[in-house]
Amino acid sequence: MSTDLYPLTLEPVVVEQARNRAADPVPDDDALPPGFTSGTLWMATDASRVAAGPQAGRSLGYLRQLWGPELVGRGAGGDLNGPLPVELKLKRTGEAALAVGLAEDSLWHFLAADEGSSVQAGFTPGLDFARAAAAAGDDPGRWSEFMPEYEVEPGRSLWLPRLAPLVLGAGLTVAQISPPGGNLFPWPLDGSGPEALRRAAESGSPVWLPPGDSGAECAVIYRDQRLAVSLITTAQLPGLASPDATTFLWPLQGQGRIRARGPAPATRLQPGRVVMMPAALGRYTIESGGLVSYLLIEAF
Repeated sequence: MSTDLYPLTLEPVVVEQARNRAADPVPDDDALPPGFTSGTLWMATDASRVAAGPQAGRSLGYLRQLWGPELVGRGAGGDLNGPLPVELKLKRTGEAALAVGLAEDSLWHFLAADEGSSVQAGFTPGLDFARAAAAAGDDPGRWSEFMPEYEVEPGRSLWLPRLAPLVLGAGLTVAQISPPGGNLFPWPLDGSGPEALRRAAESGSPVWLPPGDSGAECAVIYRDQRLAVSLITTAQLPGLASPDATTFLWPLQGQGRIRARGPAPATRLQPGRVVMMPAALGRYTIESGGLVSYLLIEAF
């Protein structure tokens, strides 16, 4: 069956769209689909559909049932009825801030930021949650008063521990790499019960990850026992091999091609379209006339 495998270009799925009217300006950012001004796009999830090739129109959920570990690797292929071990989302805040929280750890890579853009993440060290809840009262928006604020630079990454809150300011475009969307935790907290406060108090502190070497062909952004994220900037990478993992290429800049065996030997690499690399694909090559930049995401 492995001869049927090829790099799968995925169609983005709109999750929520704050503005997408004909009167809205079309963004100049090549990494965004036309007309997408603000909101959230799923770039890779079980509901994502393949854009081209023999499996065009079929969802990743269907192909997981068809190909199993050959698509997602042995670690993720054990439970074919469960969600993918990682989901990729693109968030663009436009003119409005966005408050989020996850029940699991998540990674946020900032692709673009207007001058002066900022985020608020985690809680002020030593915060007395009982007093904060009393001060917030019936206004959950006041919880942001107890969160430190950070100025954002494009290319930086933020690791957010489980249950920690995050308020994305206006003017941000962010790649969210996290467990499935079903683990979304409602935020801000309303302070209505001790369980909400207990869970908030147990959340860890966010960590700003050091930027990768801008001159490096491959810079590791984050790695633990479950997830590895690298930023690759190159004109050509020959002789790469798909690992035994759930693997995605998220193009950020430039145009290129992925050459591999199978029914689609050449796959276009372009911003705004995530490509899933089947775990059993074998060797492949990245080719481009100029520099191409992309995130390489592996979930083990």
